Amino acid sequence: MYDDDVHLRQANPEDAEILTDVAWRSKSYWDYPADVMAMFRTMLNITQEFIENNPTYVIENEETEEITAFCALEKKDGKWHLEHLWVLPEYIGTGLGGKLFLHACEIAETVLGADELYILSDPYAQDFYEYMGAEKIGEYETPWIVGRRIPVMRIKL
Repeated sequence: MYDDDVHLRQANPEDAEILTDVAWRSKSYWDYPADVMAMFRTMLNITQEFIENNPTYVIENEETEEITAFCALEKKDGKWHLEHLWVLPEYIGTGLGGKLFLHACEIAETVLGADELYILSDPYAQDFYEYMGAEKIGEYETPWIVGRRIPVMRIKL
C-alpha cells in the first residue's frame, strides 16, 4: 500500500500537461495497439479549461511531489460522471485508484449533491469499478472505434 506517502489535492489548471501525461501512460499500460492509442489522443488531452470547469483532484507523492494519479467529475445531461480516473502504471495495484475513487464518490455526494455517479469504463477497468461497488448498467458504442463497446457503470452514493 502506498497510502502513507500521498497527498490528495484539487488540481490546478497548470497541472493540465502532467495530467495528460498520466492519462496517456495509464491508458498505455493495457497494451493497446498504436493505431488505437492514436484514436484516444483527443480523449486523453486534459486542458486547463477542463480543470477550471470540472472538479479535478490529484494524488501526489508527498516526498517527491510527483502527481501519480488523478480523477475528474463532469456533469453531462444533468448527471454526474466520473470522467477520468488514471493511475500511473507503476502505482496500479497500490490502492491509489481506490482512494481516488472513494474521494470522487464523496465529493459527488457531499459537495455536488449527486445520488449516483456514472462511469464509461475502459473494459480493463470494469472489474475494479465492480469491486468498488459500481454495477454495469449497459454498454456504449464508441464513435472513435467502430464496433467497440465499453461498459456503462453506475454507483449509487
